[in-house]
Amino acid sequence: MPRKAYIADLQQAVGGLSIVGISDVQVGGDDGEFTFRVKNAANGNTMELSALIPELSEYPSSHTCMLFASDNVPNKVAQALPDIADAATGKTIVQLLELVARKLESTDRDGDTQMMDSQQAYGSDYEDDDEEDYSGDEYFPDDEVVPKAQYSKSEAADPSSYAQPTSQFRHRIRADLLSAKSTGFKVGHLGSLMDGLGCYVTISCRIAKLGISEEAMQAWQIEPTEYLVLILYYPNGYKSVESLRSYDAATARRHISMRIGISNSYKPTMQEAVRAFTVLSKDEEKRREAAQGDSQSQDPSAGRGFRNSFISRPLNELLNERLVTLIEYRYMGMPWSGAEQYYTDHLGTNIENSDMMNDKYMELEQVATAYPALVTGDHVQEAASDQVTSLPLIAMQFVLRHFVRCTEFCLVCFGKMADDLEAIKPYVCDKPLCLYQYMSLGFGPSIEHEIIAQPKVVDLLISFCYASARQGGLKDFPTGLSLMVPPASALENLDLNTSVSNYPGYMPAYNTPLQAPPSPAKSTTAATLPGKMRFDTSKLEMIFDNPNEPCPFRSGEWIIIRTVDNPTRSLHCRIVETTFFPTVKVSEPVIPASSLPDNSHGANYAAPNYVAPTYPKAPVGNVPSNFTPATYFAYNQNFDELHEFYKRQAIYSLLDCLPSVADMRLYLLRKAQSGLNTWVDRISPAALGILRWIIASNRACIMQVDHSTDPKGKKGEERLYGMTGYTQFRFAMGAPDKERRFITAVRSTSDRLKLKYPTFFAWHGSPLQNWHSIIREGLHFNHTAHGRAYGHGVYHSLDYNTSMGYCGYGYTPASAWPPSELKVSSAIALNEIVNAPKEFVSSNPHMVVAQLDWIQTRYLFVKGSQPDVNTVQDTRPLQVHEQDPNATPRGPTDKIIIPITAVSNSRRPRSVSIKTTSKRIKASGKNISDPIVLDDDFDDSASVATLEEDLAILCDDDLPVQENEPEAQPYVGKGKGKATSFFSKLVGSSKDSKPTKPMMDFVPGSLDASKLPMLEPPAWATSPATKRLQQDFKALLKVQDTEPLHELGWYIDPDLITNMYQWIVELHSFDPTLPLAKDMKSKGIKSIVMELRFGKDYPMSPPFVRVIRPRFLGFQAGGGGHVTIGGALCMELLTNNGWSAVSSIESVLLQVRMAMSSLDPKPARLENGAMRDYGVGEAVEAYVRSCNTHGWTVPEGFREMAYGGQPSTSGW
Repeated sequence: MPRKAYIADLQQAVGGLSIVGISDVQVGGDDGEFTFRVKNAANGNTMELSALIPELSEYPSSHTCMLFASDNVPNKVAQALPDIADAATGKTIVQLLELVARKLESTDRDGDTQMMDSQQAYGSDYEDDDEEDYSGDEYFPDDEVVPKAQYSKSEAADPSSYAQPTSQFRHRIRADLLSAKSTGFKVGHLGSLMDGLGCYVTISCRIAKLGISEEAMQAWQIEPTEYLVLILYYPNGYKSVESLRSYDAATARRHISMRIGISNSYKPTMQEAVRAFTVLSKDEEKRREAAQGDSQSQDPSAGRGFRNSFISRPLNELLNERLVTLIEYRYMGMPWSGAEQYYTDHLGTNIENSDMMNDKYMELEQVATAYPALVTGDHVQEAASDQVTSLPLIAMQFVLRHFVRCTEFCLVCFGKMADDLEAIKPYVCDKPLCLYQYMSLGFGPSIEHEIIAQPKVVDLLISFCYASARQGGLKDFPTGLSLMVPPASALENLDLNTSVSNYPGYMPAYNTPLQAPPSPAKSTTAATLPGKMRFDTSKLEMIFDNPNEPCPFRSGEWIIIRTVDNPTRSLHCRIVETTFFPTVKVSEPVIPASSLPDNSHGANYAAPNYVAPTYPKAPVGNVPSNFTPATYFAYNQNFDELHEFYKRQAIYSLLDCLPSVADMRLYLLRKAQSGLNTWVDRISPAALGILRWIIASNRACIMQVDHSTDPKGKKGEERLYGMTGYTQFRFAMGAPDKERRFITAVRSTSDRLKLKYPTFFAWHGSPLQNWHSIIREGLHFNHTAHGRAYGHGVYHSLDYNTSMGYCGYGYTPASAWPPSELKVSSAIALNEIVNAPKEFVSSNPHMVVAQLDWIQTRYLFVKGSQPDVNTVQDTRPLQVHEQDPNATPRGPTDKIIIPITAVSNSRRPRSVSIKTTSKRIKASGKNISDPIVLDDDFDDSASVATLEEDLAILCDDDLPVQENEPEAQPYVGKGKGKATSFFSKLVGSSKDSKPTKPMMDFVPGSLDASKLPMLEPPAWATSPATKRLQQDFKALLKVQDTEPLHELGWYIDPDLITNMYQWIVELHSFDPTLPLAKDMKSKGIKSIVMELRFGKDYPMSPPFVRVIRPRFLGFQAGGGGHVTIGGALCMELLTNNGWSAVSSIESVLLQVRMAMSSLDPKPARLENGAMRDYGVGEAVEAYVRSCNTHGWTVPEGFREMAYGGQPSTSGW
């Protein structure tokens, strides 16, 4: 009955609804009355409204509704209520509340309607849809680590969520972008920004403007001429900051998504933007990043498109998960630091009654003045109270806060790191969960890329960790990763009958008494007694005497095997097969390198004592004679539960089982698409986890200074002269602004003391076991290693031999990592220091410097226990750094000569300049007559010119909405040809414009319509679908008319579109290295002709996309490219499971093109033989088969839509 329906709907509304902006629904005082609160988008406050249904007998079919508000609501809100009440006739309570939220969502404090929500092109047809929630995934969903947004049907599918392209709408966009540009950023856009449709906005700035040191740029693998780019994707049209504040966090993610990256231009191409928001599996993403890293290491100077930075993944999560909420807190008066702290403190809690005005959240953050104004700018704080704020500008300033200052924040929880910990690379805080997520989510550096690009640096890092663990100096451990390692009693280098002082290489801290470790039995929760079995070394099989016992392990687990005939040798094996238990198959054993015959530990190294267990005599005839009695230990001990002594032991024992870095590099080069985790029979998960931790936790910048690996290809000119026989590394530590602080100290001290030589170089020596912590924590004097007879500070010496005396303390031959190529026996650093020895703690006999900002590391020299055959012969550098004659450090034989490149570029003497007509040039360093182009300090002359399309948005005050788009023209290179009249007014016309070389062989408009399956408009066409298709078609032509065709890769001839429900599209200009492109060229085919057919339910249902010609090689015949044997596209995106109503056709075309270009699992190839078209019938059947195979849902009414209303027997 009507009254019961009303009561049921009202109870549902009172119980809680997920309608954005609606809250606190309550039963009213009169029959048929209820009240609710609506959020005001302008100020964040809520307004109370009441609704009255006079005749409940007509509910919910033909009843009328009356809406009332209090006297203090804005006038425009009160004036809008009668119209809303008229539109609410016959609507249920839920529909009424959705209507109110939608209509009042964009009303500001003055009552003017904002630009983001008043799209009325679709009428009210969608408001009468059924109540089923739309659950399709968005084409550009958030990353897997971000929870999926929950939203009502009106948010997910209603076309009215698009913005109306009014003059006010365009004016707001222009104002927001001009705010960003006036601050110093470059702005750009892609897509239909001014038409209120899906689009991309880009904000960028050159790396050179961020005040990042050269050392940090090297560590972060970025160049000063590159751009840091923020892409903001608006799937439903541009949204202002006020609009997003009116949404909850989940709904806001529906309307905006962000990505951070590096590019050689100020904005990416459309294809790069789409690719940036395409969700990949973890393996695919790793392959993409590895490919980017490899190309960068091979040719760092080559032009590169948009790519992920070293910190893109955590920053993307931070932006999409937290930014909108943090902005809301900012508008409550909190600074960025307070908003972030408040978010962290109240994560997962109810904040309704929390103390948001606590002083700790309102305290202004103290930011180093060394940062440029561009980095420290705060648009929210600086904007006037009556000034609108720009979301792109706020977002970019937030990005700079976490990019430039990335080492100050944890990469997982984004909390502030300890103030006393400085590093040049970002890392995680000391929470075990953060380390676990950092490693498991892949936020750390790619160890595969590091091994390929800098093998000696990886060798050095492992060697430092091995020596530190071996000598008892390791204090930090990879806890929280749940590494499963062998129990302590299984590891080969433990002698339970000796004291800790006999432990090879063990060295306690200064003035610390020796402490014996606990017995293994007390340090582990896992069983420490070995299991017994018999082992065949030739067949790699174990056999157990009792087949009735359960198998003690599973396939894939690792064990240690010791045979009775050689009990001191450990065989680390992976379980391969347990199906035929009591016989178990294992992999080829991994023997620790320290126990191999060719490994020398020195004369004092003693083999471990091992007592072989006794075995019962095997029954005759039951076990073959080639099975030898043996014991095994499983990798079943949780590393986190071990005592520190045994943690160190587990680390160096597992590192002992790793292949050499050269072997790992060779494996990765041979398996280009694989990581080390695929080498399952050689590297255990525990050893791989420790290796990842070693590389990821390195927070210093270490670059080998040899021509073979130097990424700049300088062929040894940066090598320091006078250190023959040493492997040299450029070495930088400290925060990214450490170099700037050092330069400031140098200049201020030099000016104060009138110094001719502002700095000098000196040696710093430290035992090998300390370097693992030094490269993570930097140089400090928090711990005492050798006593401090001359005061507290960092000790230096001008004499090499003096500092080397401290390097060998505690070293034994067993301290070197056995598989190492370097065989590191000692390491010594050369630091640059402010030349004010009278202000040191001590200057004789040692220089003790307490001012850490006065010290900057420059070089690290490594000496091996074996001669390094790869050491480059030293040559005197052509340009040298002039040193203080009274403070020149001595090397092993004579005074050293330091190249000019040892100091930062800003402190080098001005190069010899040669006047030319346009640019400065300087000597390359090898030959004064060999000049190279020099952009002085990377000023704005090095900036990429802003494109005409982006200047037009900023300069044209009243950009009209064109009703009739011009026909798309053949491609003319952007910015290369004659300037248009508008562009001429800005920059002047080009006088010497020359025709550019064609970028493609595709000829637009050459397709013969008489040979295409053209359809008449369908009888079942609906007004909403037609309007949406017209809007999408118009947007697509606008993109086609403004973007270079060879970059788009698709083309639509407007003359061929006579039916809005059938579009003919050509894909062209594929990468010429693709097999598909080669096939097309050999057959003289210029494009792939495709057809898109739309149904009456569009955009709620996906279009039918198929190839017309040419025919592709089918999957069964070895083809790929996601094209079925019938020509239909095999993509989840084009089914009900993957389609979203907010997906744009432009993104569909780009995704289809990417699918055809994919080489995984097989590349697309063309069918041999005579040319013939696909028929629509075979495409329909192939599409249905594909859906059934993958479990995808075929859209309702698919066949009617696919056949265009014609009988299914049609040849087309």
